[in-house]
Amino acid sequence: MLKITYEDGGATETIQYDSAKDFMANQRLEVPDLEDYYKIQNVTLDGKPIDLDDKTIIGLYKHFDDQGV
Repeated sequence: MLKITYEDGGATETIQYDSAKDFMANQRLEVPDLEDYYKIQNVTLDGKPIDLDDKTIIGLYKHFDDQGV
C-alpha cells in the first residue's frame, strides 16, 4: 500500500493507493487525483518511508519511473 500525506492549498490531505503501479497509472490520466506541484509531507510504501530529493508529487512520480515501476 502506498500512502501519501501532502499539502493542498494549506490543508493536509492523505491518499492511499494499492500499489506504486496504481499511483503511476492514475498520474498518467488526463485528470489525475493529485497535482504535480503538491508538496509531500510523508510517503510510505508498505509501511516503509520513501526518501525523496524532490518532495512533490512529480518528484515521487519520477522516483518510481526511475525504478521502472
